[in-house]
Amino acid sequence: MFANPFSPIFGGKPGIFFGRDNILKLFDLAMIDSGSDERAMFITGTRGSGKTALLEQLSIKAGSKKRVVIDLGPDNTIEQLVHELAGFDEKTSTISPQASINLLGFGGGVSAVSVSKTSRIGRESLQSILLETCAKSNNGILVTVDELQKVPIEDVSSICNAFQMASRKGYDIMLAVAGLPYAYKTVTRHEGCTYLRRASHEELGLFTWDEVSDAFYNIFSDIRGLTIDSTLIDRMNEASFGHPYLMQLLGYHLILQVNDHDSGRKHKVAASEVEEAIMNAVLAYEQRALKPLVDELPDNEKKYLIQMSECLDDDRLALTSDIARGLGTSQNKLSRVRAYLIDHGIIAAPEHGKVMFCIPYLADYVKKDMNVSHAIEVARQRKV
Repeated sequence: MFANPFSPIFGGKPGIFFGRDNILKLFDLAMIDSGSDERAMFITGTRGSGKTALLEQLSIKAGSKKRVVIDLGPDNTIEQLVHELAGFDEKTSTISPQASINLLGFGGGVSAVSVSKTSRIGRESLQSILLETCAKSNNGILVTVDELQKVPIEDVSSICNAFQMASRKGYDIMLAVAGLPYAYKTVTRHEGCTYLRRASHEELGLFTWDEVSDAFYNIFSDIRGLTIDSTLIDRMNEASFGHPYLMQLLGYHLILQVNDHDSGRKHKVAASEVEEAIMNAVLAYEQRALKPLVDELPDNEKKYLIQMSECLDDDRLALTSDIARGLGTSQNKLSRVRAYLIDHGIIAAPEHGKVMFCIPYLADYVKKDMNVSHAIEVARQRKV
């Protein structure tokens, strides 16, 4: 049996991390250069592009330099941050049991049971608590926030204002946030988020052919007893489209195939195993990534993608005029739909009047009958 180094955990920490070397190098420099733009980093990308995994790598690097690292999610973000900074997120006030009263002009004392009132510490206290923590920190602070598009804009603004003041005071503080592509425009246009407007914007796209090839080669080379021809690595490279999550799925399912066929200590990967792994990985990708994406889309956006998939030419580009004609409407009336899909990183407009898909396998997936379940589709393929 061969240990499987691949871990296609959607939105989780993978067992292995590949690529994004330039961003990691810039972050390393930022930790020692107080004037670096990468002291504030805004990471965007579509689902499965590796945003969460990259944030985790930044946390690991900062922790190795003995920085205080605070990793936050989108739920109750301010409360999470206050609790991590101060060690508590509530304060209790007690009314004295001895109260002085005045009745009809006569003074007197009355004994009573003490009364306590507990209140939560909110965004109004964040700045002072952050400054106090920074003053006590010897090696600096890194705060990361994942899925920023789900955080209320008022909370994002409070975080920005607090970090702005900490930076103004000269404290060693860093902030890295990650979200879907449209989050960048939403946040940076908000008046209270100028701190992130000046942040380094890192857009996570697909890996190049060489990056994928190097990643697969290095990972498979570390598996003792396993050999794989370069032609098969090229086949996996082609099937992955350079998508980080697909790469994890492909590698994971290939090792499953190998272990299923050979329990020995040495094995040479066969082309049939790679093809089986590709089929299983794409099916898993459709269910875990594409189905949730399409299910969340408004009806008009779904119809646009379906028509767009029918209009693709040999270069995988579609004319917006053809899409509008196919939908029986004008391009102007589709501008809002097109803008939504572009802002969410689902499609792009590489040339005037043309659009392309940005997410692997989506063009074929949207043409499938959405009312047919996966179980029925498999039964149909196998000609039961």
